[in-house]
Amino acid sequence: MTKEKQQGDNDHKKAFSPTPDIITKLQQAVTFHQTEHLSEAEKLYQQVLVDDPQNADAFHLLGIIAYQRNKYQLAIDLITQAIATDPNQAPFFNNLGNALQDQGKSEESVQAYQQALQIQPDYAEAYYNFGNVLQKQGKLEESVQAYQQALQIQPDYAKAYNNFGNVLHKQGKLEESVQAYQKALQIQPDYAEAYSNLGVVLKDQGYLEEAFRACQEAVKSKPTYATAHNNLGVILHEKGDFERAIASYHQAIEISPDNSEAYNNLGASLHAKGDIEKSVWAYEQAIITNPKFAEGHKNLGMLLLQKGDFEKGWELCEWRWLCKDFPFEHRNFPQPIWDGSYLKGKSIVIWAEQGVGDEIMFTSILTDLPQIEADIMVECDLRLVTLFQRSLPNIQFFPRYNLPETQLLDTSIDYQIPMGSLGRWLRPDTDSFQQKANPYLQACPERTEQLREKYKKLAGDKLLIGISWKSVNQYTGKEKSTSLDDWTPILSQQDCYFINLQYGDVGKEIKEYYADKDNIFMYAEEEIVPLEDLDDFAAQISALDLIISTSNTTVHMAGALGKDVWTLLPHIPDWRWMLNREDTLWYPKMKLFRQHEIGNWPGVFSKVEVALEQYVTEPENWESSQI
Repeated sequence: MTKEKQQGDNDHKKAFSPTPDIITKLQQAVTFHQTEHLSEAEKLYQQVLVDDPQNADAFHLLGIIAYQRNKYQLAIDLITQAIATDPNQAPFFNNLGNALQDQGKSEESVQAYQQALQIQPDYAEAYYNFGNVLQKQGKLEESVQAYQQALQIQPDYAKAYNNFGNVLHKQGKLEESVQAYQKALQIQPDYAEAYSNLGVVLKDQGYLEEAFRACQEAVKSKPTYATAHNNLGVILHEKGDFERAIASYHQAIEISPDNSEAYNNLGASLHAKGDIEKSVWAYEQAIITNPKFAEGHKNLGMLLLQKGDFEKGWELCEWRWLCKDFPFEHRNFPQPIWDGSYLKGKSIVIWAEQGVGDEIMFTSILTDLPQIEADIMVECDLRLVTLFQRSLPNIQFFPRYNLPETQLLDTSIDYQIPMGSLGRWLRPDTDSFQQKANPYLQACPERTEQLREKYKKLAGDKLLIGISWKSVNQYTGKEKSTSLDDWTPILSQQDCYFINLQYGDVGKEIKEYYADKDNIFMYAEEEIVPLEDLDDFAAQISALDLIISTSNTTVHMAGALGKDVWTLLPHIPDWRWMLNREDTLWYPKMKLFRQHEIGNWPGVFSKVEVALEQYVTEPENWESSQI
């Protein structure tokens, strides 16, 4: 979602020279200027300069007209001439700052605003504009101070409250940000930008209905405000109302045909709805309207991967590091990036990225590299080092710290590459996955056997089934998660002994679930905290017969260990599970159970229930049955 960041008003209020022979022309020119008759105003200002070549006001106001026409360099030249003639006018420096800011000369604009404030310390507009440029520079605390100064001088300054709210939002001070927008709206009840920005923050707080109403008010107040339509679409998407979200994005695009963000968001809603080809088109339009729009490239890349176009998909996904919303750190190792060239006899640092599940999945690609006879060093999550080192002894694994291990920074190492980029060179098509018939991770055999013996004593002849029912991913976890009530048909299977593999604090959730249930039980292993000790977690999973889980770290671990694992997927899952497949290229013993319509988990669990009954009867042959 976007936030409107308004520039300061141009100051047309300037005391003119009292010269009698030009005052009439100046007054007429200002009247034309204020009524948006710019050409007429421009002619009169020029006539004033013919009569009085040193008239600072005429230079200044001609500069404002140039600014209004987006001729920023001309505006700068003209206002600079005005300052040379009369260097003691604060509005001259304020408007010079505006032109410099819009030309991208932020440091020079800062100096101009500071000069304006030196001349006139109570100049609210200059403080406001100063706050805007500081915000753009990322100097958030200084920006806050500038807005506060503006508001101290002019308490009814609605735009200052609005932009004050924007910077508070950036600082993560959501409640204070809400208060700032509300104050702006008290002063100016039809302020569409403030309504739209309020909707953004309320959405981030999880108040979707309130956010929806705020953006509706923004659209009502200013129907031609494309940003408000776009933000309304984002909120509708969050609510799961993809059809109305799509309509809002179309409205934004109609108003602003080059709105790359609206096209990108349109692509996301079309994708969520299942209109894959239309989604591809929308992402392509986002790129056409703005060839440097990283989010559009990345999203199109992920969609192409989902469609099986690995070559183009991997290439476009390289844009991920330029995306403002990509939540993972680029490690910036000093070696040149590997370009897929021959590695025999070379050395390479590979650094893991994204979440633990992704690290486990992408590690499958590492199995190709020892065959190339290269010196391979991998930086990964500390919790995975022991497991990875045991499983792939020909590769050196290093824990990831804030500062990389000194050994990994050696510039004599030939190459470096993020793990998620390996697919571009080593998984260019579906055929390149085919050799992955065997598990590539190995849990501790002794710990595995210890746990299996323990569980078999508890379970008797029953099958050991591990379950996990939700994802805690802050971006996609909601759509991938289920409730325990959904699992009742599964947990009622009396020939199975269920073991809780769900990470996170779920004790209260389980207790509430048990409250009205008979003959349902899940064993909770108190010795193992799944996401804290991943080596133990691997042993626990290895000790079981079958894993059933939503798409989270559990299924990646089980798949990499070569366990029978059933993964429950939403209607349109993330890219790695592709489309319409019941298997996956990543894990040979994984079975996918997909929603066939948005939100229909009961349909998924009905299939899992049938499959489990067959699995209990003939665990070796269940796959041959129609599910």
